Amino acid sequence: MADSRLPELPSRPTVSDLEHVYSELKKAIMMGEFEPGQKLKLAELAQAFGTSQMPVREALGRLATAGALVSAQRRSMVIPSADVARLRAILSLRIDLEGKAVRLAMQSGREGLLERLTRANAIMDVEAARPSPSLKAYLAANHSFHFAAYTASGNRDLVDLIEILWMRYGPLLNLLRRSDVAFFWHARHADLIDAVKADDPDAAVAALTADLEEAASLIAAHRLAKPF
Repeated sequence: MADSRLPELPSRPTVSDLEHVYSELKKAIMMGEFEPGQKLKLAELAQAFGTSQMPVREALGRLATAGALVSAQRRSMVIPSADVARLRAILSLRIDLEGKAVRLAMQSGREGLLERLTRANAIMDVEAARPSPSLKAYLAANHSFHFAAYTASGNRDLVDLIEILWMRYGPLLNLLRRSDVAFFWHARHADLIDAVKADDPDAAVAALTADLEEAASLIAAHRLAKPF
């Protein structure tokens, strides 16, 4: 049975209630903070955010349109289930779109990109080495690492599509949140950084692809019933 607990959800935004609720829920889903099959309840979310139910309802509608949530009984929304078929389908699209974004980013200039990648990867190294690492902090740095490259592509539409895929991948990511294996995912990040330094787009895409494929294999091997 899916865990019904909510992740930490900040309240009192400086932006509109709707934008704040949508942004925080999107990030939580992308980070795998909700479990597959978990039901999201309007009243509970509104209380967590300190808002009325209206912005929560609208935010959930947006997320459902993006495929990050599915409709359940009595108009409630549920985090999608996670299985090998979904893992394979999303992984294939992520490799294609994220690889394209990395190529575009390297065409746009490497200096600022290299600095952002190195900084995010260093945070991941430090967090992974802690006796009691924070998976939330680690995954946030992983998100920063990847999206430093994707946003550097200069293609907002491409980044939006990648965000949608990350949201749909979130339930799969959740399957490893309680596993120490998660802290070894970023070994390929150093290869990507080296490829950016060498101005080698093919090597950069190869490193990214290996990173995504190895993470997917870990999820399948440790948490899903069928082999990947």
